[in-house]
Amino acid sequence: MSTAEAPLLAIDTSTLQAGLAVYGEDGPLAELTWPAGRAQTAALLDAIDRLLALAGLRATDLGAVAVATGPGSFNGLRVGLSTAKGLAFARGLPLIGIPTLDATAYPHIGAGRPVRAVLAAGRGRLVSALYRWQGDSPPYGLRRAGEYENTSPEGLAALIVEPTILCGELDGATARTLATLAPVARIAAPALRPRRPGSLAELARERARRGDYDDPALLEPVYLHGPGGQAGRQAGGQ
Repeated sequence: MSTAEAPLLAIDTSTLQAGLAVYGEDGPLAELTWPAGRAQTAALLDAIDRLLALAGLRATDLGAVAVATGPGSFNGLRVGLSTAKGLAFARGLPLIGIPTLDATAYPHIGAGRPVRAVLAAGRGRLVSALYRWQGDSPPYGLRRAGEYENTSPEGLAALIVEPTILCGELDGATARTLATLAPVARIAAPALRPRRPGSLAELARERARRGDYDDPALLEPVYLHGPGGQAGRQAGGQ
């Protein structure tokens, strides 16, 4: 079995909500999500063992490792990146980094309108990015349009100037505020807002099929709080 066909493990510890997925040749085999809080370090390796057991796999069955590269929290991204790099090094596996907001926006690809994916940055701040769909080129036409924005809910509402889907880490109060301040926004249903590790895995699988891997020595996280209050560093460095 080639690397592109073997199961792929996806790790997402970008924020307080952690997730894992294992993706086979034809689709997801198993997923786990849980409110990890700030205890990702203690739970992650046990959760990987549990996920592989649910899928009927062993670590030796894996063909690649994918990891969410942020924006995200310092501790969470450090745990995810170090675990993914450790597995890749120990098993001789290729590594694929996927921006966290790419995975957040991805499930809404078929909506036919722009998507703004959101992460909670603490203290009432929101980090977001706008996505547009361009053709059907890999990965499925997903294209980020512009830089990451670190704003208040009111600042985010001001960015929405056309019918746009909002998804991601939006609690009820924030969603209601945005619905009032940005009437052209279409806010995804609560069950459809959170990012899924399966989306991260599917985006990574597409890259694996093209042999598009990252150099573990160069793959770096994007933190929520970059220079000037912006989540400004891009995956893989600036």
